Amino acid sequence: MENLTKLDKIDYRLLNLLQNNAKVTNAYLSQQIGLSQAAIFERVKRLENDGYIKNYYAQIDGPKAGLGATFFVQISLTNNSRKSMDSFLQKIDELDEVIECHNITGSSNFLLKIVTKDLHSFQDLVMGEMSKLEEIGSLESMIVLSVMKDSKTVPIPLN
Repeated sequence: MENLTKLDKIDYRLLNLLQNNAKVTNAYLSQQIGLSQAAIFERVKRLENDGYIKNYYAQIDGPKAGLGATFFVQISLTNNSRKSMDSFLQKIDELDEVIECHNITGSSNFLLKIVTKDLHSFQDLVMGEMSKLEEIGSLESMIVLSVMKDSKTVPIPLN
């Protein structure tokens, strides 16, 4: 088991500030939190090293970047063996259009979030690359008509 440092109120505040805008400076964080920039730097490094902060990235506007179609796809595998699941996950990881893959409960094994240029591109993906995956027993797709909420932040407790 990992030996992680227990988070305190300051750590939680830092995580909240950083997940809302990862480009803020240590000077800004220092001002918001009330600690020196050196202390902020050390805390952020610890949060990164302990894995609380997994990555920093730019959130891209898909439609503006030419990716106007989003789909959720439920996948049921032909069998539930570890080998079959591992093989499926390895192959799915190679498909750039699959931006999320969740192992779920219920009638399906996995829920995928797929982003493509348009419906035609999605059809090409399903009929092409995904149809080659012998691990897939059934596939059910849903087209996203519009996005009402698209938050990338998690609700971090402040107390």
